[in-house]
Amino acid sequence: MKKILSIISAAVLILLPLSSSAQKKTSSEDDYNLRKAYEVLREENDLEKGLDLVNKQLSSTPDNVKALILRADLLRRTDESGKALNDINHALKVNKPKKSGTPTSTLYWWKGIIYDDLDQMEESVSTLENAYSLAKKDNPENLEEIAYAYAQALYLTENYSSSDNVFREVLSKNETAHPAMVGLARNMLTRGEYKDALSMLDKAEKFTSENSQIYYHRMRANYHLGENAKAIDDGLVYYEMNDNPYTDTLSVVLRSRPSYAEASIKTMIKESSSPSSWMYFLAQFYEMMYRYKDAIKTYDRLENEYGKNTLLNIRRADCYSEVGFNEKAIAEMDKVIEEEPDANAFVSRGDYYRLLGDYDKAIEDFTRAIEESPKWVFPYYRRGWCYEFIGEREKALEDYNVGIEVDDEYPYLYLRRGEIYLIDGKKEAAENDFNRILQIDTLMEYGSCRQYALHFLGRDDEALEWMEGLIALDPDDAGPYYDKACLLSRMGRGEESVSALKTAFEKGYRDFAHLRIDDDMDPVRDFPSFKALVSEWESKHAEEYKEFMDEEKATEESSSSEGALYAEIPIKRHRGGTFEIPCSINGLPLQMIFDTGASDITISSVEANFMLKNGYLSDRDVKGKRYYRIADGQISEGTVITLREVKIGETVLKNVDASVVKSQEAPLLLGQSAMERFGKITIDNENLRIVIQK
Repeated sequence: MKKILSIISAAVLILLPLSSSAQKKTSSEDDYNLRKAYEVLREENDLEKGLDLVNKQLSSTPDNVKALILRADLLRRTDESGKALNDINHALKVNKPKKSGTPTSTLYWWKGIIYDDLDQMEESVSTLENAYSLAKKDNPENLEEIAYAYAQALYLTENYSSSDNVFREVLSKNETAHPAMVGLARNMLTRGEYKDALSMLDKAEKFTSENSQIYYHRMRANYHLGENAKAIDDGLVYYEMNDNPYTDTLSVVLRSRPSYAEASIKTMIKESSSPSSWMYFLAQFYEMMYRYKDAIKTYDRLENEYGKNTLLNIRRADCYSEVGFNEKAIAEMDKVIEEEPDANAFVSRGDYYRLLGDYDKAIEDFTRAIEESPKWVFPYYRRGWCYEFIGEREKALEDYNVGIEVDDEYPYLYLRRGEIYLIDGKKEAAENDFNRILQIDTLMEYGSCRQYALHFLGRDDEALEWMEGLIALDPDDAGPYYDKACLLSRMGRGEESVSALKTAFEKGYRDFAHLRIDDDMDPVRDFPSFKALVSEWESKHAEEYKEFMDEEKATEESSSSEGALYAEIPIKRHRGGTFEIPCSINGLPLQMIFDTGASDITISSVEANFMLKNGYLSDRDVKGKRYYRIADGQISEGTVITLREVKIGETVLKNVDASVVKSQEAPLLLGQSAMERFGKITIDNENLRIVIQK
């Protein structure tokens, strides 16, 4: 399922045999543990507990086909597909369809999916072909979904015409089968048949507007046909429909008409019922466009309007580092580590210290990352590199050796170790490492180091060809130009190296501390052109930093002058530890109950309906459903709305979620999550006032 059911339609994912089986309960006492396993998975999603229960079931009824299927699925989910295959094979041996209620085609369906997990695609195709053939007689209920799995397996093995045939056979029986239309269109796109694909996707949309893959593939078709505005429109529809969209292709499409894309995203911020998600996407778009300062400002706005979030700190830290403001990046990661001290956070902060030239602190963070995640190879590479910078080559070599034992397919470990071997005169060992890179680093993609291995092996023409290919992947990315400068420097082509470095600076390269110590640049370090270029851009960077800091200071002073940083609000005391506060919601004056025991903002249906009828709320402010805890401790369901502006005193929050409760007597309630967004709140019981400080 990792590959077979991931492309055609998200709807297919919920139609596997487990779903239907999980809804059926048997009256047999012999199936007690199986029924409990279904219950645990449905209500708690506890895989370990579910697996324990199904193991108990199979210990007493080892030939229980439904239990074998369930265990196979749980084993797949825990990356034990080999054991899962054993269970399905056993089920095939013992299955009596009339007794078990499980068609033989269902078991072959599962087996084909598991072969896909194991990357045994030829076996997957033949097994799913068998499942599809059998299902025509024994499993018409699931025939269509089995057909999709079979057609997808054919696609993954590049047997496009046979995949087409399966999709067309589905459509011959069900002319409204939009997943089959999407599958055909995807195959057409693969062959470059863009107009035919577009026509097929337009047809699919007439039957449903809820299949996000229609918009994803139509985005691709329009992009290849030069209809970039239409491609962007489809891409944004696709993005809105998915919790975890594919952003690589989407980013290419957005960059084809950046002004149109930016305007479209800003329109979505104004019109969507979820403006925060679109604001976050706008920040990501700015990152795609290498507009890191705009991204930082957008993350700041998100924090101001929606509250603090460590994800914002992480993204902002990366943006600060990209523009060379690594001190500020470290400050952001300090906040993350205070909340979530995991390996990723330590690696990020370690890299920022490295880029500042503070190698001791970088080593400390990479060490903590290794302690948190010993099997993650990247911190070994980075720590070893830092050891090299401070002249401790033996420790560096030890890290590279350990890293290679942990993961023998990470090319940069071989590159760094090979260079140390060269310095130590171990030419054969070095060449072995460089040749190993050529074996494992075969894809022209971001992060490749193949060009360096080719250079060290004396194949400079190939090295430069590879380097130019990496640059062509994204000509606006500064990193590959810096790599080109390093490569040319090592080749003794000094002035060409300086020229490439100039382009890197123009594209945004700002890692001056690294540049000062990078041995790749040693051959050109004394060139007058090199010294002049670096001096020029270091001065520009200092000006950029001062300008940015002045803008931030001006923004803070502006906020302070507006009274947003401090407010004193008179309150009335109520029984039970609550207080009444005057406020305004979307411009409507109201009285709000301030309750430290509540979690969210809640509003009665009477108030919400009044606001809707009188223009204080609009239809687009209504978001969906949420469960909340009411005063007696029970859980109830409410409609979620977005309050565009909540104002207490001179302090304003933008775009706050609130739950509309069914009780007409319910007060407008300000709970803990909203209170935290206002800042530090102090209750002055003696003078009956609340003091808000940001």
